[in-house]
Amino acid sequence: MEILGVGGAELIAIFIIALIVAGPKRMMRWAYLMGKYTSKLRALWAESMAYLQQELKEAGMEVELPKEPPTRGSLNRQINKALDPVTRPIREALDETQAQVNPVKKQPAAEGNGRSLNLPPAVPPNDSTPDLGTWSGGKALEE
Repeated sequence: MEILGVGGAELIAIFIIALIVAGPKRMMRWAYLMGKYTSKLRALWAESMAYLQQELKEAGMEVELPKEPPTRGSLNRQINKALDPVTRPIREALDETQAQVNPVKKQPAAEGNGRSLNLPPAVPPNDSTPDLGTWSGGKALEE
């Protein structure tokens, strides 16, 4: 969740600093004023949209204006809806390409170990593999 590009942890830090600097009484007053102005903004938005909707209807235009102020989510949905005819063929082509390049083959689970892929067992190190110390299963280096 982000509000104006500020994440949750940052928002909590800002509130804690404001609480320390301003104190709880001022913070309650600020919260009250912020709620009051937010409701005024919403009422102003609704009144403006109702007026514009009436004017557009009288002009003969069939456009539906939003009753609530736009949010990032609603704007993203509208943009994606408008761009869907353009982006659909591209997405379908990408899906086809990915399906051809990376085919996913489902194999039955290997017996006894519960893994979904039949992988060969790990090869123990022998004399032909380089000795990288104890991390690779080789001998400890002596000094």
